[in-house]
Amino acid sequence: MCASAIKIGLDFHGVITDNPDYFRDFSRGAISRGWEVHIITGGPSAKVASQLREWRIPYTHLFAIFDFYKRKGQAEIYANGEFKIDKQLWDTAKSKYCRRNNITLQIDDSKVYQQGFSTPYCYYDAGQKYCTTKNGFRIDLSRPAIDALKNIEQHAKQL
Repeated sequence: MCASAIKIGLDFHGVITDNPDYFRDFSRGAISRGWEVHIITGGPSAKVASQLREWRIPYTHLFAIFDFYKRKGQAEIYANGEFKIDKQLWDTAKSKYCRRNNITLQIDDSKVYQQGFSTPYCYYDAGQKYCTTKNGFRIDLSRPAIDALKNIEQHAKQL
């Protein structure tokens, strides 16, 4: 797999928010390698994009579940600002996005989302600062971001 074909999905709440400085370096390094970095989040996208700008975290794509279903008319939005989206739609949105966009690896902290994935999913443990795929591939995110990127690059074909 050539480096330009690697597409990383990063969850915002629980992953990037857990360690924004680390994921700034991670994203910069990935993009400098010609990779795509997809921020895949519940949203809303305007709030997430604003926070990413504040933290100076670069990305190539931003997908927000809330905005996606709002555009499709499948989000109930209440006067107090709260919203409701069908649980099945919400829980499968990330996996469908990753499949449609050929994401090489999604790094996320939710075991609920992991169940619907047919593309590689790396469960992030914020306490230990690593993520692990179902097939046992592990990325140590406590080490410098460059090391994690090299590890992903070396194992991309096996993911």
